[in-house]
Amino acid sequence: MNIFSGIQADAKIKVSPSSSSLDSDVAELLWNYTANEGIRDVAISADGSSVVSSTYSDDSSVYLFNNMASESKTPLWAYNATNSVYAVDITPDGNHIAAVSDAYNVMYFNDSVTYPKTPEWVFSPTTDFMNDVAISADGNYIVAAADDGMIYLFNSTFSSPKTEMWSFSAGSTIWSVSISDDGNYIAAASTDNYLYVFDKTSPIPLWNYTEGSEMNAVDISDDGNFLVAGTYNQKVLLFSISSNVPIWSYVTGGQIYSVAINSDGNYIAAGGLDNTAYFFERSNSTPLWNYTTSGQIGDSDHPHCIDISANGEYIAVGSNDYQIYAFKKSSGIPLWNYTTGGIIHAVAISANGAYITTGGDDQQIYLLFQHISTGSSGVISFGHWYILFALPTIVAFIFFRRKSYINK
Repeated sequence: MNIFSGIQADAKIKVSPSSSSLDSDVAELLWNYTANEGIRDVAISADGSSVVSSTYSDDSSVYLFNNMASESKTPLWAYNATNSVYAVDITPDGNHIAAVSDAYNVMYFNDSVTYPKTPEWVFSPTTDFMNDVAISADGNYIVAAADDGMIYLFNSTFSSPKTEMWSFSAGSTIWSVSISDDGNYIAAASTDNYLYVFDKTSPIPLWNYTEGSEMNAVDISDDGNFLVAGTYNQKVLLFSISSNVPIWSYVTGGQIYSVAINSDGNYIAAGGLDNTAYFFERSNSTPLWNYTTSGQIGDSDHPHCIDISANGEYIAVGSNDYQIYAFKKSSGIPLWNYTTGGIIHAVAISANGAYITTGGDDQQIYLLFQHISTGSSGVISFGHWYILFALPTIVAFIFFRRKSYINK
């Protein structure tokens, strides 16, 4: 017996088999919001209370939402950036937001609800369209990547005009950047065939790595100790942050465009043009499992189609088959899948795996909630109702056995 809060599970949710290891096998659509153009990117705070998303032209906006269920969802605030907003990121506490746009802008926001909403600062113009952005956990550092191969590092301190801490020119387009929680390490995947790793103090790379093939996607573990990369030549590569020699590599069946690694680097997920999601442990290059969808997972300008919860327990996958899939690390069978109205461009999952947000071609931003097993609840489920009757019987039996023994 499952008890739901607020709303009923949506009819399009596919329920997992009864063998699911979750306490509850149903997910809910909490809300969806219709923008005026396709959704380019989404991000979510650690507790799932804040969702940020961005849209293409003609909408060209950054939106901030809360997670409260609503039949007619409205943003807490919206900001129009005058051109496609290609990427957004949010800090775990939801207080700091970074965005980049095709107006050559890097933007930094706080979460305060003001009208009209304006960025705390804007860096403009950069030299070309901006493709990706990532922000450190405390909001102090922001890394942004441009279509012409420029990488910019900023601090969040207001200055006018805003200037970068440093910049670096790679040889070609960068689709994906990542930053460690403390902001000390930055990684960039470039189509000049190089993976670059930096310390925040210098634009000179700590190291780079190439296989003679385009680097499509990168993600650094929150603790900054490991990173995963996806390549055009169909590989998933795992590195220690201290070395440009891969810990391992795995050859898939297609170009890898989306990768994710959990907080301590123990679990890795990847997907790409072979329509397949792969899930690994750090200790082994052989996937624990893989799952094939009906469409590719991400592409060259959609590197955020896989995400993983902080502890590695839950994985979210968005596919060109219009569906979002949720998995538990222990099984390659989806816990559930949800059908949207278009190709998925981005997914993000909260730290504990309870909330998943997604968006794509159908101009809809979605927030879904899955009833996850905490493993620490003291509540007795209705599926084990007999325990309620068994406990008094056992206690009574022990009492009378003891009394009988004393009276002997």
